[in-house]
Amino acid sequence: MRDNLKIPYGVSDFKRVISEGYYYIDKSAYIRTLEEAGSFLFFVRPRRFGKSLFASMLRCYYDISEKENFQTLFGELDIGREPTENVNRFQVLYMDFSEVNRGDADISLQQRFENYIGKSLDSFIDQYGKEYGDQFVGRFYRERTADKFTMVAKHARLKGFHLYLILDEYDNFTNAMLRTDGSPEYRSITHGQGFYREWFKVFKSSFDRIFMTGVSPVTMDDLTSGFNIASNISQMEMFNSMLGFSKAECVRLFSDFKGVGKYTTGEPAEWVASIKPWYDGYCFARKRRGKESVFNSDMALYFLKSLVMTGEAPESWVDPNVRTDYAKLDTIAEIQRRIAAERAEDALTITEKIATEGEIAFPLVESFPADRIPDPDNFLSLFYYYGILSMKERREGLDWFRIPNICVRRQVFDYLRLNLSRTRPPDWSEWSRLASAFAYRGEWKPFLERLARDFAETNPVRGGIQGEHRIQGYMQAEFGHLDYYLMEPEMELSRGFCDFCLFPERYRFGDVQHSYLIELKYSAKDATDDEIESKRQEALEQLAKYRADKSVPSLARGTMLHQIVFQFKGTELVRCEHVAEEMLQ
Repeated sequence: MRDNLKIPYGVSDFKRVISEGYYYIDKSAYIRTLEEAGSFLFFVRPRRFGKSLFASMLRCYYDISEKENFQTLFGELDIGREPTENVNRFQVLYMDFSEVNRGDADISLQQRFENYIGKSLDSFIDQYGKEYGDQFVGRFYRERTADKFTMVAKHARLKGFHLYLILDEYDNFTNAMLRTDGSPEYRSITHGQGFYREWFKVFKSSFDRIFMTGVSPVTMDDLTSGFNIASNISQMEMFNSMLGFSKAECVRLFSDFKGVGKYTTGEPAEWVASIKPWYDGYCFARKRRGKESVFNSDMALYFLKSLVMTGEAPESWVDPNVRTDYAKLDTIAEIQRRIAAERAEDALTITEKIATEGEIAFPLVESFPADRIPDPDNFLSLFYYYGILSMKERREGLDWFRIPNICVRRQVFDYLRLNLSRTRPPDWSEWSRLASAFAYRGEWKPFLERLARDFAETNPVRGGIQGEHRIQGYMQAEFGHLDYYLMEPEMELSRGFCDFCLFPERYRFGDVQHSYLIELKYSAKDATDDEIESKRQEALEQLAKYRADKSVPSLARGTMLHQIVFQFKGTELVRCEHVAEEMLQ
């Protein structure tokens, strides 16, 4: 390993990664598997999983103009030792449709789209023009975009040139349009003779191979009749870990950087174990459920970058760039509100359910048109495609999905916090002070009463899950922001599910003095005293059962463990009862 090895955080140019000495986790062996899978491939993954870097790697591998650089770029990689017959065989048209949204907002979307394709074709001829001849090139630059493409396709066919289209973020600008301008404009470009659909008809007849990446399969379904030759390989078992990092890859990454910069302490395997609950947990193939998961690559690199630069873990384990991704939930909600106004609260309701229970069952839909997003299965599937949920298991005949890790759960909690409006702006400085006293001094009552008061002041007009589920969703969002604790929703203890288990997050807050088992009980606002007391007795029995679980002493080790009944009647807090406490050594 070179001493000046650099972390490729935020770098998606493969040629730059290799030539400038960035560390590269070798994914090149997948090239062989991709070639076996077909010539026209479609692959989706959530954001920040390395799709653009992988597409850039494919571009360098297949580009005929990179033939002289093959040994430099791939000599030390798996594919370099045994390349396929297609290596450096193609003229590659590479496009990134996220660039379409960066065009002039004063012109129509169609014009922006065609301007981008025109610029991409210009770059293509800048690179391969000598193969087409001066006369061709001179005419080419004077033509309109559609005619430019026709010229290239026709001439390449006559000359026997092999063409490869690599299309990154194929759905970027259409997804953005669904979020902002709405479905009618989307349908106008993807249905009938819409320009987007028409371009894909042209693509399928002009290229020898096509590889497309994106986040969701929404656009692809609308383009099916215009592009009906692509194979969706997104859920195939052999591609589960093509993007992201496996545990072994993470350990090797952290091992190779040990001693670089200020990263001198801690065992690599222990660092990886510490970030696993935060960044791991993604599974994209049904047959790999429970057998193989992958880390979000950007999140792992973000953490490693802090180790190398400071010698310590980052102050916030949630990358600020990832934290902004909770906008994905806004996208889902906005689509739902626009397309099915009568179900405006459904998005928040489902988000609350996911936050409260940590899992949800639904049949994953691998492709669906934009105008069918309101269908329950399609709508839920968006949570999976956006990386908010990941495959968990097959249970009792149903496919179950879960929030993959703490980092994503924080995004869900952020979203709930923002959308559960209060009658007055919250005082977060007071919240933080009470939370610190809750964790370090065992002052549980002021903090819990603050949460109850804030819940009562949420807008009562809002729909969504009512009763205990609404309170659970709200409290999950609040407890989820206690950095001092690792919290699992509905944690299983002694064959039951404790509402809130707050055990110290020891990697960052090993000095936390207090742990909690909190059982939340809800009764309707017209419940009788006897009904409320019955719920209290049930909570006491459950807390005793949870405390008896053999895992609790180790999880709460070195802290004072508190057992608390947190009881509501409607939105009114009727009991905040400290049942027991004990010091666990």
